[in-house]
Amino acid sequence: MIGLLLALALLQASPSDARTEADRLFALGQQLVAEGDTTGAVAAWEGAVATGWTSAAAEHNLGTVALARGDVPQARLHLERAARLDPLDAAIAQNLRLARERAGERPPSSAQRAFAAVVGVLTPLGLVALALAVAFGALGLGIAGRRRWAAGLGVLAVAAVSVATLAVMEVARPLAVVLVDEAPVVETPSPSAPGVARLRAGETVEAGEAVDGWRPVTVGRAEGWVRADAVARI
Repeated sequence: MIGLLLALALLQASPSDARTEADRLFALGQQLVAEGDTTGAVAAWEGAVATGWTSAAAEHNLGTVALARGDVPQARLHLERAARLDPLDAAIAQNLRLARERAGERPPSSAQRAFAAVVGVLTPLGLVALALAVAFGALGLGIAGRRRWAAGLGVLAVAAVSVATLAVMEVARPLAVVLVDEAPVVETPSPSAPGVARLRAGETVEAGEAVDGWRPVTVGRAEGWVRADAVARI
């Protein structure tokens, strides 16, 4: 009933007041969860996200509730989204680690953790733009004035730009979370096509745009198709 009322409210809201509606629904969710109405809170937060509002807090709340309920696929989906929106938040990172563990993902190596930390710092496009400006400016000074300090700074800035580019590419990867267990991956977008692999609920795969109810996915070195409703893009 709450979900129906929220849907009707969203249909009546114009684009100009969508953010106001999102803020109202988010606050309503906070109030409902404080009153012990977790179901109503989830409906309110989902309604806030449905307005088109991107909020790390809303996604984190939805992921945390799903994690507490044991719904690993939904927890992974919302927490991955939250981490992309706010990669430096410690609570989001901790809950995402739990969701990944429960999805059967191996703990990251030291190198992977270090790269993830770099991704969190360098993902914002403002830092990338700053690094680019420092790189080209310093290299220009180094070439024009033969100043070693400028040339050295330029080399460091180029390295920073390279790492920042990798960070942005990592965040921009078209990943999706598998929502159903034993989701079959087939060679062609047809239920009768030969199988390539099976996906487990909660894991992530690279997934392309949906075509006639199917999505192309990459599983390791194999490529195939999976039902579009079996996965959700992060």
